[in-house]
Amino acid sequence: MRHWIANANTAKSSLSGILLGSALLGSILLLAGCGPNLSLSRATPAPVTVAPLRQAVEAVPASGRVQVRAGDSLYDIATRYQVTPQSVIQENNLLAPYNLRVGQSLKITPPRVHVVRFGDSVNLISQRYAVSPFQLAQLNNLQAPFELTVGQRLQLPMSLDFSVLDSGVPEGAPDGTSTATVAPAPTKTAVPRKKFVAPQLGQGVFSWPVEGEIITEFGPSARGVHNDGVNISSTPGAPVMVSATGTVAFVGENIKNFGKLVLVKHDGGIITAYAHLQDIAVREGQVLTAGDTIGSVGATGRVDSPQLHFEIRKSRQPIDPRSLIL
Repeated sequence: MRHWIANANTAKSSLSGILLGSALLGSILLLAGCGPNLSLSRATPAPVTVAPLRQAVEAVPASGRVQVRAGDSLYDIATRYQVTPQSVIQENNLLAPYNLRVGQSLKITPPRVHVVRFGDSVNLISQRYAVSPFQLAQLNNLQAPFELTVGQRLQLPMSLDFSVLDSGVPEGAPDGTSTATVAPAPTKTAVPRKKFVAPQLGQGVFSWPVEGEIITEFGPSARGVHNDGVNISSTPGAPVMVSATGTVAFVGENIKNFGKLVLVKHDGGIITAYAHLQDIAVREGQVLTAGDTIGSVGATGRVDSPQLHFEIRKSRQPIDPRSLIL
């Protein structure tokens, strides 16, 4: 009997603890409901707090100086002009806690600049960095006839314009581009197209940049979209080689649809493109020999499997790589 009573008391104590805990929880919830929102009911919508919008990106003025606006913080300035807070601090000798005042003038070095070299022109620079020549001139207050001075620093536009690369470099241009042209090899329609391809250096002017299986051919594809190149499925991290001797014209990260992208300029105004890369091993302006590694196969951009998107373009027109590569 005593044993039963002891167990009953224990059970009662445990139940009391649970009930007490529930009562305390109810009290806490009741107290939490007290305050400004006490009058809210299920039929009354809760107030909505609108989060501030992201700072809109702007180009640094040609003067290299910007004015602090009302409500600006150091991070607002850095985000707006796509620079690091540390660079703003160092260039303007700011001291902690880095308080800014409205109207304060700050020196900002643009994130992307080009130092003019002998033979440079607005068109050649725009092609080198895949930017609009009109934006380049406007951003740097250049007036016709757009003469440049060796050593002059030009800010490069934030947005990219690949159409300037499609047009090719004028033959005999002063940047060393030769006037040689590449004659497309005749397409052998009678022979079935092989799906598996591999680099074959020395077999022609151009070579396949990676070993793998072509999963998307050049031309119309699903949903009426035209594929301006070929997509080659390959092993993640497999080396990607430049298709022919040329100069790196553009290196981009997080490019819409393409992810990590490298563009190489060849003789005759021909451009080759290598997209969805996992890593990039070259820099803009670097001269490459056919077979040099430019990066590795990845799945960046809008693809869900490791592959390389490869294009060949001339005079704004995409060329089926199979017409140039056996």
